[in-house]
Amino acid sequence: MLILTYPGGRIDPLAVEALRGVVDMGDVTLLDIVFAAREANGDLRVVEFEEGADEFGVTGVELAEGDLVNDEDIAVVAEALLPGHAAVLIAYENTWVRRVADAIRDGGGQVALHVLIPSEAVDDALRAAEQGER
Repeated sequence: MLILTYPGGRIDPLAVEALRGVVDMGDVTLLDIVFAAREANGDLRVVEFEEGADEFGVTGVELAEGDLVNDEDIAVVAEALLPGHAAVLIAYENTWVRRVADAIRDGGGQVALHVLIPSEAVDDALRAAEQGER
C-alpha cells in the first residue's frame, strides 16, 4: 500500500505521470485506488477510483482488481489527513518482483528473504556516503 498526501484537492501531475510510467513498463500493477479529502470544515470525503479519477487528477491508469483498500486503511489516513489536504491510497503489486522470483525459481533457487528498507534510511545512507567521499 502506498499513501500519498497533497495540499489542495488534486494529486501532482508529475506523480501521476511517474505512476503511469512504471505501470506502462510492467514494473507495477495497480490493484486498487481510493481517494480521501479532508474538507476545510474537517469533514472527510472518501471517493472510489472510478468516481474520483478526474476530480483528483489521476487519469489514464487502469486497475487490475479493485476493492482491496478497506475501511481500516482509510481510518489510518483519516487520523493524519489535515484539513484542505487530499490523499490517494494505492494498493499495488511490484510486478517486476514476480518476474524476478519466477526466474530464480526456474533456475532452481528460491527467494529466501525480501526486506523493504524505508526510503528515509536509504536517503540517509546515500547522504552519508556522499559526505564520506569528499
